[in-house]
Amino acid sequence: MRTHLIVLFWVQLSSPQPLYQLANVSFATEKSAVSSGRHDSEPKIILRKGVANNVTALLNQVLKGYDRHLRPEFNLKPTIVFIDIFVRTMGPISDLTKTYSFNCYFRQTWTDSRLMFNGTSNQQLSLSMAMLDKIWKPDTYFWNGARSYTHSMTTSNRLVRLYPDGTVLYSSRLTIKGKCAMSLGRYPLDRQVRYISFNTERACRLVIGSYAFSADELLYEWKIMGTDRGVQMDYEGISDLPQFSMTGFKVFNSTNLTRDRNYSALEVWFFFDRHFGYFLMNFYVPCTLIVLLCWVAFWTNREATGDRIGMGITSVLTLVLITNDSKSDAPKVNIPTALDVYIWICYATLLVCMMEFTIVHYYTKFNTGDPEIQALEREKMRQIIKRIPKTAVLRYLSKSTYFLELSEARATDPFGLAENSISSVDRVARIALPIYFVAVVIVYYNFYVNTPYHFSFDND
Repeated sequence: MRTHLIVLFWVQLSSPQPLYQLANVSFATEKSAVSSGRHDSEPKIILRKGVANNVTALLNQVLKGYDRHLRPEFNLKPTIVFIDIFVRTMGPISDLTKTYSFNCYFRQTWTDSRLMFNGTSNQQLSLSMAMLDKIWKPDTYFWNGARSYTHSMTTSNRLVRLYPDGTVLYSSRLTIKGKCAMSLGRYPLDRQVRYISFNTERACRLVIGSYAFSADELLYEWKIMGTDRGVQMDYEGISDLPQFSMTGFKVFNSTNLTRDRNYSALEVWFFFDRHFGYFLMNFYVPCTLIVLLCWVAFWTNREATGDRIGMGITSVLTLVLITNDSKSDAPKVNIPTALDVYIWICYATLLVCMMEFTIVHYYTKFNTGDPEIQALEREKMRQIIKRIPKTAVLRYLSKSTYFLELSEARATDPFGLAENSISSVDRVARIALPIYFVAVVIVYYNFYVNTPYHFSFDND
């Protein structure tokens, strides 16, 4: 009984490297046979030489007189290159270096009439990379790319297919790292979308174009794939970004003007929203609680100046620690961010609290803060003086315990305690401070979250 196994065999043309993958070799293995009195299990390789010769002759004929240095339709019309991208994974996205990266299948398709051969419309030849070096290919590159590379495990992740009408499909698996013109004025409440800021377009985008050929020689177009135009997404692969969530993308055709020439280009803009939960739990909530702690000090006894100042200083130092920790991971920009503004709001609120403590302490110490209490105390002092014999004033003052008893009575009397421990400044601050802080936070939120971006999709 014989078992047939189809394998790949490389047929070489004039080049020492393989140009075409031919799958017409069969192994004939004798499962049980006796040859010369012994078991023969060695495989016998049979090559269908006719098919190999036909393909070899076909490729030789196609490449005969072919000049890979000249583009298709040279001096006749621009060569059109269709681009499509399938994004597999997205990230990381760094706001420190203002870069982003993603892994994708990058496909280029163009038609070269010099490579036409006889065959059915659905027939195709899968060529090796050696064939790619023998034909013309576009000098596509990424205008705003920082670093890109082709994957090579376990072999170079590229393929070339040739169709009877001369259409060439060149696909490769790339990791692309590009510059992202982030606008971080709203950090960490920012959204990286395409909008105009100071007459400059800012977004995370990828610009694809030719390095040498102008728009009169080479045109780029997005390939239409069903309902998708140019770019497809594996949303499962891009759903686990640590800092951002991808909200969408948009593709454009554009023309970039240099000093003397126009270049055809394609652009894809990626839209991101930053995750807010980390900053909410590690920055906004702690800072708000610190301000609340300072507000609680307004409810303490106004004579407890040391306790009030201690709470204020502790609040300031704690806020310094939290802000330093948050700013260590923040991008270094030359404009105030939303993070900086909230820090200033908290510092300003703590400063107001410290000033209130100082004012209350000043008027409490010199007994000039409450006119009603001051008048009452003067009247009590007059009554005390009337009760003391004038001939024995000094002796009475030095030995009598009346003043001590009166002081203890005032300190323990609920009415007297209320008079001496609550300042009118405290009464106002208890209401005014939370109203002020809540109002500022509402304005802050509306400005940084609800204010729309200035979008521009003129090149749609």
